[in-house]
Amino acid sequence: MHLNKLGGVARRLSGFALLCLAISVSGQTVVQDGFEAGTFAPGWGLTSGVVIQNGGGANGSSQAARLAAYTAGTGRELGARFDGVAPAGARDFSVEFSLRIQSTTNRQFHLHVSTSSGAISSSAPALSLRHQSGWAAYDGAAWQNLAGLPAVATNQWYRVRVTGQNWGLGTARWAVALSDAGTTNFSSSASNIIWYQGGTPTANTARFFVFTTVFGNNPGFEVDEVAATVTAIPPVVTNAIVNISGTYPHLAVFSAEGEIGIGAVMPWADKLWFITYPPHQPNGSADKLWMVDPNLTLTAHPASVGCTDANRLVHRETQQLNIGHYLIDSNGTVRAISPGIMPGRLTGSARHLTDPANKIYIATMEEGLYEVDVNTLAVTQLYEDMNSGGPVGVKANLPGQHGKGLYTSQGRVVYSNNGVGGSLSSWDGTNWTVIESNKFTEVTGPGGVYGNEPDDDRLWAVGWDTRSVILRLLQNGNWTRYRLPKGSYTHDADPGWYTEWPRIREIVDGKMLMHMHGLFYYFPKSFSFTNTAGIHPICTYLKMPVDYCWWNGQLVMGRDDASTTGGNIWAGQSHSAPWFGQLSDLETWGKPAGFGGVWLNDAITANTPGEAFLVKGFQRRVLHLKHSTAATVNFTVQHDATGLGAWTNLTTIAVTNNGYAFYIFPQNFDTTWVRLVADQNATGVTAYFHLQNPPQAPTPDLFAGIADASATNGLSDGILRPQSADARTLQFAATLVGSNGAASTAYYEMDGSLQLRRATNASAENTLRTTYGLSNAPFTLDAASVIYTEGANRFRLPRSASAAYESAFASGWPRGVREVVTERQMFQAHGTFYELPLSGSGGFRRIRPITTHGKHISDFASWRGLFAIAGIPASSATNTHVYRSDDGQAALWFGNVDDLWRMGAPRGVGGPWKNSPVTNGVASDPYLMFGYERKVLELAHSNVAPVTFTVEVDFAADNTWHRYGQFAVGPGQTVKHVFPDGYSAHWVRVKSDTTTTATAQFTYGPSAPQITSASVQPGGIFQLTFTGNAGEPYTVRATEHIGIPLADWRVLGSGTFGTNVAIWQDSDVSNRPRRFYSISIP
Repeated sequence: MHLNKLGGVARRLSGFALLCLAISVSGQTVVQDGFEAGTFAPGWGLTSGVVIQNGGGANGSSQAARLAAYTAGTGRELGARFDGVAPAGARDFSVEFSLRIQSTTNRQFHLHVSTSSGAISSSAPALSLRHQSGWAAYDGAAWQNLAGLPAVATNQWYRVRVTGQNWGLGTARWAVALSDAGTTNFSSSASNIIWYQGGTPTANTARFFVFTTVFGNNPGFEVDEVAATVTAIPPVVTNAIVNISGTYPHLAVFSAEGEIGIGAVMPWADKLWFITYPPHQPNGSADKLWMVDPNLTLTAHPASVGCTDANRLVHRETQQLNIGHYLIDSNGTVRAISPGIMPGRLTGSARHLTDPANKIYIATMEEGLYEVDVNTLAVTQLYEDMNSGGPVGVKANLPGQHGKGLYTSQGRVVYSNNGVGGSLSSWDGTNWTVIESNKFTEVTGPGGVYGNEPDDDRLWAVGWDTRSVILRLLQNGNWTRYRLPKGSYTHDADPGWYTEWPRIREIVDGKMLMHMHGLFYYFPKSFSFTNTAGIHPICTYLKMPVDYCWWNGQLVMGRDDASTTGGNIWAGQSHSAPWFGQLSDLETWGKPAGFGGVWLNDAITANTPGEAFLVKGFQRRVLHLKHSTAATVNFTVQHDATGLGAWTNLTTIAVTNNGYAFYIFPQNFDTTWVRLVADQNATGVTAYFHLQNPPQAPTPDLFAGIADASATNGLSDGILRPQSADARTLQFAATLVGSNGAASTAYYEMDGSLQLRRATNASAENTLRTTYGLSNAPFTLDAASVIYTEGANRFRLPRSASAAYESAFASGWPRGVREVVTERQMFQAHGTFYELPLSGSGGFRRIRPITTHGKHISDFASWRGLFAIAGIPASSATNTHVYRSDDGQAALWFGNVDDLWRMGAPRGVGGPWKNSPVTNGVASDPYLMFGYERKVLELAHSNVAPVTFTVEVDFAADNTWHRYGQFAVGPGQTVKHVFPDGYSAHWVRVKSDTTTTATAQFTYGPSAPQITSASVQPGGIFQLTFTGNAGEPYTVRATEHIGIPLADWRVLGSGTFGTNVAIWQDSDVSNRPRRFYSISIP
């Protein structure tokens, strides 16, 4: 039966059914008292006339509290304060007690709950509950019966529970549950009660409760076994406004969806605007249109309608910004188009072909195309969105899935998609034409987000295939094609899910940025058929950019940071944050490095040049060539130095029948594009580049707050994870190791204030230490190297120089595999971080190293756009990256995941064999080669006769192997082979022609210093100039006797390489007929 004005029902139920219905509040205890001690427990407030009486307590107990009968002016009261434990008052509360009434006349029982912060009394009730021949609540004017709650009898104990929920909010309500006489199981209830005497619970939290006999000639009653608890109103968190490696954590956005990428960012109407997107919501979502003002205040616009959107276009004629489902005028007034009218995941907006002054096109990821009147917001469906459930209509039926870009150029609209094959297609207003069936993402032109001007209507399209990144140019109605390297394999999955929205976008003063497949480039606005110069790589990266713009003097980048989609358990909740910085900051990320080819197992035609491949901006370049033709094929390498189309022959490489060869470009050879021409038809042809630069110079001060690997005492480490369902809080199950080595545990939380606070939450801490614990390493070790097993495949990686990684830390084994960037994983093994693609992008076979850090890192996590690290010495003080706890016992380091490139270049020692039994002709496990500089191989064996070892390489990370070389090793010998400077493949393996015990060990480290000049200066001073990797220490030695061991040479001095040429002068040469010099690195 529905009760008038009650907003709920009162009903007679079984105990089990009632437990499902009733509000249950657990939290901080206000008071809990069975009165068996003979005194009132701490926390009570009471007046005279309230006593503890002996005999006849509830449930067989011996004592209970009795409130004496009403006496005019001296009423009896027994109460306790909620705000004693919840200073801001109780949002939710529960008062549970046993009740026995004494009389059937007058008011037999009365309970108040108050929102007043004054003293406990009966004078300011909000909730007023009585029993007077039945249960009733006062609504400020009259008593309202709680029908369905049965009357209680005298001299019988009943169990009563009064609960409140959402006090202080507009949805404030309360409920009563009642047991039968002599039992404790609740059998009836009244819920969702919204009758109040005063105090405005919809605006104020609950402050205290009080049992009272002050009103209604109350004869007195007894209570026993009282238990009152509260769930406190969450404290107001004052977010810290601080820039940590480009991220303001207070600008992070959160979602219960599987993803919350920042789909588009735009400066407009004196604010920064951005939209967020979930994985697949074509009909609206909880995602927002966000605004950031110059004071960095983040606000969600009330007109937000959500959806999976990433489109943006400025309509020049009306000075309106279209972003997502919104149009925003120059004053910041927002109008929204309902997803019910325009359903779909909006992926691109473009200028109209015939009425650009009044209309635009908007495309969806599932081939929907709409025409939108920017004045009236009238929407016309041109092509049906294929999965929104919207209006049925004409279907485009284009190849592929997962649409990405839309742009108008040269009398056509060009649309790209990058999923399940993908395609690049154009529409002339009537018919669709497929230009190319490959995966394409961005389409844009010199006009960028404004659309092209009629006098410059070029169009660029970016995509990829298994070989490389593809760049297409549409100019004067003709398409041309170019190829660029990939910087990462993590984007390669066939559905196209792992790319987000690569962009080419003007940032400032005609300077354009481009990003694709793990590389950022400067992209020339002048790029055309006659001038292809100016594309220059800036960096490789780990984060997932989605869009970027220039705002308030800074480069702002929207990213997709942490998502729970795909079953990622590590994010806690999907969340992302924008990044702020300068263009120069990009140059501090990973030095440009990549790979890719023009042919991959292709059939080619004689004397037909292949497509141009970009090699500009890479100092170390190696070309791998192979074919499966039964004849020698000669490949001529041609290059276009200036990008103006003047091709010149560089060299010719002969590759024998079914053979393999490589060519290393001269290090100082400056050119832009390379292409190849074969002298005959050939099959199974691969031409694949590996391109690198010297690594980023280490920045030790940035990471000085993290403990070194050798540290065992005086530090904190542990387990990190953003809180489930609310990732605004970072949880840290710490292990505290004292200076004496004694370990203890503690639990901490950090919110937007960036205060690391010690807390008590046994359940959360236990979950971290068990479900997310560090009990096992994800790899194994043997004498040869690190071993990782993926399905039936076994791979090997280098070991670092530190023995600290041979055993667990105090908190357990250092975290191995964790997703810290949406849809790509981080792998840590033996002191090295690697980027690990998901299985759809190739998995472990396509791993790449980031840094060998040499640090005591127990765990790492993505949180509020930051990269968090656990493993901090007690000596590290709070600074811009280290945040110490309130008790001083623990600390965490925060930065950007792309800071890791400055932690030190990858290095290590290992291989497939170390005194290992090997079988004739059986290949070793693959051992990682990609991403390292100087590479040295040592081969040895125990056989009594010579053994020939064959070294094979897999340069395309596809498990295809090619012979690099053969090495004959005599008994008792160790043969050392130094790979040519600039040579790189992805994996290497070794075979023996003899069954024996063998060693194959690789040493990877920084490239050797190069002496660039030697001269005698005025005054007889001898001067050397030399170069090496920035940040790498070096030692200068000399001797007059070249045959002695290097360790016996005289040390003249040492230093650290910078970005300029190093200079060393020796004044002690006048009386020496000869002297030899050595520049060495560790």
